[in-house]
Amino acid sequence: MSCFLAPATFRGALSQSFQVPGTPTVLMFASWLSHLSVSEDLAIYMLGCAYVLSLLFVALGLFTRTSLVMAWFLHWTFMNSNDTTNYGADLFAQVFLFYLMLSPAGSAWSFDVHLGRIDSKPTSAARLCLRLMQFHLCIMYLASGIEKASGIQWWNGELLWRALNTPIYKQYDMSWMIDYPYLTQLGGWATLFFELGYIVFIWPRSTRRWWIMAMVGLHLGIAVFMGLGVFGVLMAMLTPALFAVSAEPQAIAIGAHLPNRFSWRDDATSAALGSEQAT
Repeated sequence: MSCFLAPATFRGALSQSFQVPGTPTVLMFASWLSHLSVSEDLAIYMLGCAYVLSLLFVALGLFTRTSLVMAWFLHWTFMNSNDTTNYGADLFAQVFLFYLMLSPAGSAWSFDVHLGRIDSKPTSAARLCLRLMQFHLCIMYLASGIEKASGIQWWNGELLWRALNTPIYKQYDMSWMIDYPYLTQLGGWATLFFELGYIVFIWPRSTRRWWIMAMVGLHLGIAVFMGLGVFGVLMAMLTPALFAVSAEPQAIAIGAHLPNRFSWRDDATSAALGSEQAT
């Protein structure tokens, strides 16, 4: 949102010093557009509008692949333009926009399918991309949990206390917790437990639902109590989006009601199931 609320964020010598050499930046595009008599502020607003429009098209599933490429590229451009404004939400958005760009996104519940531009049949590519994103999220939580567990601050509750009471993040008066140190300690232990256990317990069906609810609650808590709304909501959405759905083709659920040429099953499997039903 900096492109709309504070376009000056992407200007000036200091901003240029933070940029990664050889990567696309807002100022680079502004320089090109200046030859068309487009002011720097207008160029920044134009890029911001193009970014928002590309995300809207992705959400609608309209020209999905092209919109994802544009969204990923513009997101990367804004991140390169001033690294000091980036934080976790930007990094995760960049990672998963990249995965979606390579996946058959838009193959379900999209205008592309409705208009006949994309085939909605299940594909191995969709399963592969979903598994890649699932493993990436698991590794991320494992790395985060190991890093937290390597110090004493999460074990004794100090970091949770600081997060809730640091002025820049503080949303409510939580000073009363100073009389109940075991609360921040239990909160720290719970955070470590759910992050370190994520890679193990998110897979079995018996524990998956509990881990999904735990991670949603954890990140919504970050949004409410630390004011990190974008990060909290984004992270709260990732686990349900990736693990509340099956990686198996949808045709599995309705395979018994479809002719063999539409079914996910091979002929041998169909024959075996037919024999079981006959008996």
